[in-house]
Amino acid sequence: MDHGELYTTIAQTTPVLLLALMWDSAYLDRVRTEHRPARGDGPAGFFWTKPRVRIFILSIAVLVMSTLLLDVLVLARAVADVALVRVTVVGGLVVVMGALLFRIWVDVLRATDARSDGDGS
Repeated sequence: MDHGELYTTIAQTTPVLLLALMWDSAYLDRVRTEHRPARGDGPAGFFWTKPRVRIFILSIAVLVMSTLLLDVLVLARAVADVALVRVTVVGGLVVVMGALLFRIWVDVLRATDARSDGDGS
């Protein structure tokens, strides 16, 4: 069975998702301007300190770029189309979609938090 359409679709969607993850809603600009003390620094601390955000985002980017490279190598017939490769490529897509969903979830919760409004509506 030929899985060329799977690899072609993933090769087209993965860069768009990676772009959305990195630049959607000025996420990196907001992180840069926020003060994010660690939880050990008091009750107002964050789990997602700047070093953790850096490691998380860079790890996702490396994983997604590796998935995209593997995908292109399969399309170029430099790597065989086997089940393990398909699972790896689809897994990379699932990871970037999960990371993007997590970011969207957090952004929506922060934007609609009643504590950020004066009237609570």
